[in-house]
Amino acid sequence: MLAPEPLKEWSGIITSCEKLSVSADETRYRMVLEPRIAALKHHRTSRLFQNQNVPDIISSLLKHHGFSGVDFRFNTSREYGVREYVTQYQESDFAFLNRLCEEEGIWYAFEQNAQYGDVAVFGDDTAHYFRGNTSPYPYRPHGGLESVGEEAVFALQVKHNPILESIRVGDYNYRDADTDLSSAVTAKGTETDSSVLLGSDSHWGLHQKTPEEAQLQTALLQQLDHSRRIVASGSGNITALRPGLVFQTAPSFSEAPNGWLAVSLTHSGSRDQAYSHTFTAIPADSIFRPERITPLPKIQGSLPARVTSPGNYTYAYIDNMGRYRVKLPFDLDEWSPGGESRPIRLAKPYAGPDYGQHFPLHEGTEVMLSFVQGNPDRPYISGVMHDSSHPDHVPADWNTRNVIRTWANNKLRMEDKQGQEHIKLATEYGKTQLNLGHIVDGQRQKRGDNGEGFELRTDSWGSLRAGKGLFISTDAQNQASGQVLDMDAAIAQMEQALSLAKSLNKAAHTAKNEATEAEEQAGRLNDSLKQLQRSGIIQSAPDGIASATPQSQLHTAGQHIHHISGGDTDISTGSNFTVHAVESVNLFAQSKGAKLQTNQGKVEIQAQNDEMQLNALKDATITSSAGKVTVAAKDEILLTSGGGYIKIKDGNIELGCPKMVWVKCAGFQVMGPRSLSQMFNTLPKTKFDQEILVKTPSVKPIANRRFILTRSDGTKIQGVTDANGSTGIQRNDATLEKITLTILPKEN
Repeated sequence: MLAPEPLKEWSGIITSCEKLSVSADETRYRMVLEPRIAALKHHRTSRLFQNQNVPDIISSLLKHHGFSGVDFRFNTSREYGVREYVTQYQESDFAFLNRLCEEEGIWYAFEQNAQYGDVAVFGDDTAHYFRGNTSPYPYRPHGGLESVGEEAVFALQVKHNPILESIRVGDYNYRDADTDLSSAVTAKGTETDSSVLLGSDSHWGLHQKTPEEAQLQTALLQQLDHSRRIVASGSGNITALRPGLVFQTAPSFSEAPNGWLAVSLTHSGSRDQAYSHTFTAIPADSIFRPERITPLPKIQGSLPARVTSPGNYTYAYIDNMGRYRVKLPFDLDEWSPGGESRPIRLAKPYAGPDYGQHFPLHEGTEVMLSFVQGNPDRPYISGVMHDSSHPDHVPADWNTRNVIRTWANNKLRMEDKQGQEHIKLATEYGKTQLNLGHIVDGQRQKRGDNGEGFELRTDSWGSLRAGKGLFISTDAQNQASGQVLDMDAAIAQMEQALSLAKSLNKAAHTAKNEATEAEEQAGRLNDSLKQLQRSGIIQSAPDGIASATPQSQLHTAGQHIHHISGGDTDISTGSNFTVHAVESVNLFAQSKGAKLQTNQGKVEIQAQNDEMQLNALKDATITSSAGKVTVAAKDEILLTSGGGYIKIKDGNIELGCPKMVWVKCAGFQVMGPRSLSQMFNTLPKTKFDQEILVKTPSVKPIANRRFILTRSDGTKIQGVTDANGSTGIQRNDATLEKITLTILPKEN
């Protein structure tokens, strides 16, 4: 005889078994049978999901627990947005699944399959409700299976609940900071007059990132509220009834003209009591949304993490918003390098549009993560930590040092040790440093007896630039007192020097010498340099200024250079001393005379294109201690004193006097005529020897040609060029002269 078909079957797993009692007749047990998905309650973990939508996350979660494609299915009516970052933190897989469904308005129910057992069905719309027998079930108060032998609804109570008048959500997305992420809906005008509107609901921080997501959240929350507007509770014995099934009653109810959706059931039955159940239901034309009862895990405090990067990054791996990727300590999944998390912001002590404070973090750096409202999906880096692998750069023996040091050893160090206070700003590039205060070396030893004050140094190039002016001074302002441009001492010194220059100008003017530009410089001092009214440079040092270089120094000015000293002005040179002037050179000594001497070599004084005057109030002496004195003139030489004179002109010598002429000599000889040039040519060597070579334009010597040389004293010398085109050597022991060469025609 075949066993009777069961009225109802459930598939699942036994999650609890109790032995209640034992007797000679029977042993009583109590077992808990739950859908297979209930096994997820016993798996608690923390992990990350990135760039997936909720159906995909749930699918991967179920597959992780051995569910195949026939064990669950999704019926969805809309596109689900991809979530950049979802964290399951210290919660069971079952709670995590329920939380995601509640946030997205997804419900799930179970159908019993003869082959696959209990199958989880996920849906989000009325079209996804189970629809079995379309015939209505009789509604028979006080009826029962025992009395009528027919499935029926025994009791049904309908409860009307007020609905919210308005629902509002809001949030903030730093990636689109100016976008309003608030959204509000109102129930006015959307329900029948029988609806009671009561209260409002406001949610902040549901983590919507766009206005569209905000509108979706308000719609889901309103649908959740409206799905509880009418709730029926009842009892019956309909064996096919299960959560998610739509059923009709006869007679029908005005609140549910399209039937009821069973939301929950409680089954009962025993040997002495027929099967029955109690249930709750809502109108089948309402969209069911699950209650948001699963709490979002909150991370109190902070979590440690490490900065990551793709591959071997030399420098910090950040995106255009200055964000980092990190590896969380609880995340056991494998990710591609640099993809262990969403881009995470770094909290900073100071920030603004294109300004702020940011020291890039390198791979492996330990950071502390905090979370907006404790939400594990909204991390940010709240701090950066040293650890045993990345020790602190301020050890115990540096407890007086305040140091900012970067990865490349750029640093700002501020020492608070009493008596050694200093600041150092430095970079390794060019070993460029600014040291202020007590200047020390790498061993914290003072750099020399005078190693204090400030030092600006570099192994590379340097530039000191001030567009409005620069004042360099060693005039003391103790304890940083006084004004920044207090240059009274420097101005007084310059005014004193200019006063001396003006006094010397008067003396030079009396002596008919040229004056300096002291007046103009005084005006420039008052109009430009004083208080740096224009972009000038002023240097002042009460105890002296020195400048030295083993090479050359260049001093230039577009207008004037003034050197004024209250004492001596000394110029010494190891080689030549040269002064060039486009116009004139003026030397004036007021009280002690002037000397021009050379120890070796000759002294030359020339007026190349004008007169020369040597004047003396008293005696004038021209002496050659070991040589001769030569006086030469092209036109005339005149020596005169007391009315007597000697004149040499045009090759003649004229001697005249108003009184006597005495000639005292051992002898007197008169010879034929001779010029000075002819006399010089008889000498073996003179100071100014000149040889003239006559050549063609092709540099070929013109040999054996007659010529005439006209010397500066008018002497004409005739000759014939030799084989090299030479006219011979012309000698002059007095001066370098101009010689005119005339080439005569060839002889036939």
